Amino acid sequence: MLKKILEHLKIHTDSKFADLGGGSGLFTHLLKEGVPLESDAICVDPSEAMLLNAGQYRGLQTYCESAEVFAQRQMPLNRILIKESIHHIRNRQSFWKKISSGLTSNGRILVVTRPSLPGFPLFKRAMTAFSESQPELEVLLSEISASGLRSVANTEEYYVEIPKERWYTMLRARFMSSLTSFTSDEIEQGILEVDGQLDGDQIRFTDRVFFVVIQHKTK
Repeated sequence: MLKKILEHLKIHTDSKFADLGGGSGLFTHLLKEGVPLESDAICVDPSEAMLLNAGQYRGLQTYCESAEVFAQRQMPLNRILIKESIHHIRNRQSFWKKISSGLTSNGRILVVTRPSLPGFPLFKRAMTAFSESQPELEVLLSEISASGLRSVANTEEYYVEIPKERWYTMLRARFMSSLTSFTSDEIEQGILEVDGQLDGDQIRFTDRVFFVVIQHKTK
């Protein structure tokens, strides 16, 4: 994932980079160190608890606010990452117009997202919660075009095989934001539902990921 993001985002050492929905700051930190960036990277997330963790990494500026609020700052940036958090942006039409105002002429935004029906095993209610919040790729691309930006979507597929117990630990940890509304008892019941549909000790699936590169339209 890190390699693909660097490939599509094309961050340079002098890039002004922001990670919208950066959470704990871990991925922001890895990207900054992977280049490495000359200036601080920006990590934006509405969760104060998540950003407390980001404070351990040197060279990160944090903003405790939503991507939509941050976009209103119209801060000059040339590289922006929105990794698995586009579904949190409710008024995307307004967001694209605001964020593009600060995007430099040669800048690019990378959205990393998944189909509304992912390949990994979720219990029925969790799958519904995920699919209801996840915008379809065609809708997302149409919104981007309507805002005056252009986009290119690339699809990557990853074969995943992990032990059941590791996957269940991830579910219990609510590794996806769509799981946060479920109680511990509901998660345990969901794990039983998933377990009843699987054989053996390993979980195998193909994970489809969309990498959408967004730039200003050329004149």
